[in-house]
Amino acid sequence: MGGSRSRSGCWTCRAKTAKKRCDQQRPSCGRCSRLNLSCDYSARPTLAERRRAQESRTLVHTRNAGDSTAIEVLPAVASSNSISLPLAVPQPPTPAPAACSLTLSTEDHEAIRYFRTDFARLHHTKDPSYSLISLMFKIAQKSPMVMHMVIALGLQEMHSHRRDTQDRSEQHSLPHYSSALRLLGDGLETQNTDDLDALLTALWLMLLYEQQFGDSECRAYSSHLTGVASLLQLRGRRFLTPCRLSIGTLHTSLGRTVESVVAEEQTKISIYSARMLLWITLLDAAAASSGVGGCVNAAMITLLLSTSADSADRPQDPIKAFSAFHRYSNSLYRLSWGDAYPQSELLDDVENRNVYDLLGQCANLRFMVAQLATYYRRCPEEAAAKSFGIGNSIDEVGERFQELIEVADELSMATDNSHRLVANMRAIVPMYHAVVLDFMRVTAFDKPLGERQRRALKGIMNLAYQSFKHGGDQATARVAWPLFLAVLETDDMLHRDWILDRFTAFRKYGKNYERARRFLEQTIPRQQSIGKRIDLRDQMEKLELFVLG
Repeated sequence: MGGSRSRSGCWTCRAKTAKKRCDQQRPSCGRCSRLNLSCDYSARPTLAERRRAQESRTLVHTRNAGDSTAIEVLPAVASSNSISLPLAVPQPPTPAPAACSLTLSTEDHEAIRYFRTDFARLHHTKDPSYSLISLMFKIAQKSPMVMHMVIALGLQEMHSHRRDTQDRSEQHSLPHYSSALRLLGDGLETQNTDDLDALLTALWLMLLYEQQFGDSECRAYSSHLTGVASLLQLRGRRFLTPCRLSIGTLHTSLGRTVESVVAEEQTKISIYSARMLLWITLLDAAAASSGVGGCVNAAMITLLLSTSADSADRPQDPIKAFSAFHRYSNSLYRLSWGDAYPQSELLDDVENRNVYDLLGQCANLRFMVAQLATYYRRCPEEAAAKSFGIGNSIDEVGERFQELIEVADELSMATDNSHRLVANMRAIVPMYHAVVLDFMRVTAFDKPLGERQRRALKGIMNLAYQSFKHGGDQATARVAWPLFLAVLETDDMLHRDWILDRFTAFRKYGKNYERARRFLEQTIPRQQSIGKRIDLRDQMEKLELFVLG
């Protein structure tokens, strides 16, 4: 069944216990990827080298020499009393080529391992073996552009968490980032958007890189968002038309790989690209809160409200349109792994769909509130008229997810995060409370805290405390934006000090947290001295820009 083992396969598959031959994919073969094994392509000594090492065994004799102990290494001789040790000189593994034709160094492989493990757990609560991060890596194995970004972001985060200097981090990651940018530019210039899965994956990774480690003016971040919006417009009105697939064809369309699910027409978006776009809208909405984004959400709304195979089915409400688009991407994981997808993961996906739908709605609402803040600065009368519609949308989402929000607010500290739905509720429900705080800050700028704001503050602090107890700063960083708004609104000194301590600890996760901490240290005393709220967007323009997810 397995035949003779290939001499060029990975060492994991060449072990005697392995029943199947290695397919020799790099940097991780198919069997190791499927079974979540460590794929080892490192160089090993040849037979001749092992023989020479055997002949060069040494004896280690210790003898006292005055007040010191000397170690003498002598050639091995036959002796029944001697202790012989094989000479083991560690050799660095030879750089191995990736499946996407890249030549990878030892540190590149380390960055890839980090991306698939620590990075995946930091940015997704789902099992890393079956998460969107895992699917990103499958695309990276075929796309040099995406692989460069996987390594760039992995290196940057890895060195940052080790408290390496910024110069060292950028020295290692920027060459890969630059190569990815060049490949992306080549693809966009030639209008070669056929491989949309790879393009959107690379752009999401670039956006995350810039959010965490980019410049203080967010120029590159803004540029990437504009690029995504242009890509949406380039593909035209039919771009966001989902594939109409019957239940019987879903399994065979994607099944064993992460290839795009594109049915009759190549112009229709794949399930994977749909999910990537939703993740990008989260980053775009976060940037809109800082005044540097919003173009992707605006383009998505325009296209979603103007495209439909049947005009009678066309949603007229952005909330409903985004929800329908989210439902279209729900089957991604089941289709990607087919029969190999564990039943436990499938049930977990179904259980968490509602809370992720809430997250998508919060991103849409956050974008709307950011737009409203811009209107208030340009034309207060027009903004006041628009505020009623946005307020109604916030209430509509609150009513739709009322049970989920109420259950989250009633969670006890004793319930740990081992149940993924619990961890997601603690991270996502505060986003809704933050939307309420942001909206009230914009529309009731000069009014004192009301009952609605106090309820939102209580919900944020309660869930953030629980996240911190069960997941530490890594889990609490997922609610950085709600905590940022809470510390600006609360009149509780203990809450204020605790949140500022959290932002001090968050600095290891990216420059954006460090800039947010400096912003708060300057802004909170100013608010206290003048006795009223300051305009967040205006203050950000005067200080450093940052984006909090």
